[in-house]
Amino acid sequence: MPYLLEDASVRENPDGSLPLLSALVVLKDSGRPSGGFFKQARRTPYKRPGDNIQLRTRCCLSLS
Repeated sequence: MPYLLEDASVRENPDGSLPLLSALVVLKDSGRPSGGFFKQARRTPYKRPGDNIQLRTRCCLSLS
């Protein structure tokens, strides 16, 4: 599943300028994206700064 989400995010946003599509997929128990989401957010082309809490605030709470 992680590879499918990463592929969908890259195809929909190849230059990294838009929010990550994979932020819409969350874990049932916590209601948050998995650790893989945060790793992807830090990689090229997204290069989002911050720790997991800061990334969650910027990337995920703005979607709700």
